[in-house]
Amino acid sequence: VDINPNSATYGETLSPGYFENQVTLHYFGHQNWGTCTARVGNLDDLYQDLLDAGINNVIIAALGKSEHEGSNSNWTNGNSIPVLVDLSPYDTWTTWGASQRDLFFLDANGEYSTDFNITTWDYDAIYNTILGLLASGCTDPNATNYDETANVDDGSCEYFSEPQIINVPGDY
Repeated sequence: VDINPNSATYGETLSPGYFENQVTLHYFGHQNWGTCTARVGNLDDLYQDLLDAGINNVIIAALGKSEHEGSNSNWTNGNSIPVLVDLSPYDTWTTWGASQRDLFFLDANGEYSTDFNITTWDYDAIYNTILGLLASGCTDPNATNYDETANVDDGSCEYFSEPQIINVPGDY
């Protein structure tokens, strides 16, 4: 269950994995460690940057451990990304093979893409990995070349021009 009251999915039952047509990032960390808390803040900032750029089909969720849930406020205060708590014996961490500060990327089809550890913060590497997972194309359903699989508009939309009235001689 999302425990972050600042999140759009607060109170909803979420689990790491597939969010339909969304690129998803899953961050694994300890709520009581300073570096892990800093990374949640960094990820929240990156999420806001994505939204500001018009990219609203990315989910970033943080997953902590129940043994540290007394420090949940370190991750929820001032942040808007979903925060989940894995209960002991930490099946989700085990299933994913996650270590502290690992960030897992799934594409919009829910397929594993890559993961890397973000103990050292690298905004550009994360942002560019996200962009690489987004399908670009024409996202306007009114366009002649609408691409229903595209989730980032690349400016390629084409439209029918205004109808032309042609005067045809009367014997036609």
